[in-house]
Amino acid sequence: MGLRVAIDLDGTVADLSLAMHDIAKTKFRKLQDRQADEPPPEGDGALPMERPSLGDLGLDGADLDRLWRHVLKIREFWTTLPETVPGTVRRIQQLADERRWEVLFITTRPLAAGRPTQVQSQEWLVAHGFRHPSVYVVKGRRGRVAAALDLDAVIDDRPENVLDVALDSNARPILVWTRPLEALPPVAQGPGIVVTASIGEALDVVVQMDRDKRGGVVRRIKRLLGTS
Repeated sequence: MGLRVAIDLDGTVADLSLAMHDIAKTKFRKLQDRQADEPPPEGDGALPMERPSLGDLGLDGADLDRLWRHVLKIREFWTTLPETVPGTVRRIQQLADERRWEVLFITTRPLAAGRPTQVQSQEWLVAHGFRHPSVYVVKGRRGRVAAALDLDAVIDDRPENVLDVALDSNARPILVWTRPLEALPPVAQGPGIVVTASIGEALDVVVQMDRDKRGGVVRRIKRLLGTS
């Protein structure tokens, strides 16, 4: 039997920060003025750039509330996001096929204009290469969800979520942390939490878990047959 794996959407496979960043720059005049004053990037553009975040914009709480109200009025907004790393969703489908994983996608997305959040999220996943996706729009603690669904692993980009999984379930919590390790909060350094630098590395961890599990099953069968 394959692993049961839950994967968070925003910040893990879907780049909400980049989409919000771009929308904010069209909505707020002060950001447009600031961008016009910034010098162009040096070099030939070959070096990778850090993913932008809303914190980079310097918006206050009121501006962030305005931004969210604007975004959630965009029809089918959850179908418009880019992937954090192009090809990730397709790779998840490939791994699920090859290793017979049951993959669930979990999110706390609020309702945007158009169809229900679950349907928009499913359509986004299909468009990026995942057939028949199961999407759970959850409220409350991720650890309880992991325990209730008897998950083997949970991949998430939020330290508080992986800590919750570590405390309240038997699932392996895997954190995708793309910022410097010095900025990693202490809550994400607890026992059992695996910290990875990318979604690709997180998937590699689950593949190794699967190999270890299959190897353990083979060893038990050999012992029962008296061939080990």
